[in-house]
Amino acid sequence: MNQPHIFTIENTSEMGKPVEVFLNGKKVDHCIYADTKKGKVVFYPQPYKVHKHRKRLISKTLHGNVTVEYKPKR
Repeated sequence: MNQPHIFTIENTSEMGKPVEVFLNGKKVDHCIYADTKKGKVVFYPQPYKVHKHRKRLISKTLHGNVTVEYKPKR
């Protein structure tokens, strides 16, 4: 089976496997999109901030060496 290289909230919940995303060896919390081939991570920084006019959460994009690991079930 092919390993996916794009991880989103939707496709990880379909797989039924929770994942942890690491960027350059550091864990990224509140990640909504991770692409291991392009080295791109999109996440919501804490505390959440809302865009003034569009009423949506502000996200940030970082680039680097992205790895995704599956969390062990407890």
